[in-house]
Amino acid sequence: MAVQMVFPNYAVADIATATAFYEALGFSRNPAFSDETTSCMVVSDQVAIMLLEHAKFDEFLAEGQERAPRGSLENLLAMLLGSREEVDAFASAGAAAGGTLSKPVEANEWGMYGGQLTDPDGHIIDFFFMEAQQG
Repeated sequence: MAVQMVFPNYAVADIATATAFYEALGFSRNPAFSDETTSCMVVSDQVAIMLLEHAKFDEFLAEGQERAPRGSLENLLAMLLGSREEVDAFASAGAAAGGTLSKPVEANEWGMYGGQLTDPDGHIIDFFFMEAQQG
């Protein structure tokens, strides 16, 4: 099996606000898979985040399933970036666009430099750069 693409799906309160936030992080909106309730935010050739207003998101749930209430952890998206400078820029862009730096940008003992950003709808993004391991 070879996975061609990955599409994390996020329930959002307001599609315009969510789209603007992810555009500020440097992702582009694919209009072919977007409408007034959905934005397909292209992260890379293999990953696109689907932002779906609550009612649209709920259409994808099976009978008896419910969307997790805000404040509940649905998932944690982790993104490997290319440099310390990209980590700093990502943190600044996210905070300026209405996100919250939920963990400060810092280095850790495993050679990683990064932080954690919470988007306006409460979705969490870990972002980091990993120094090449010497060995």
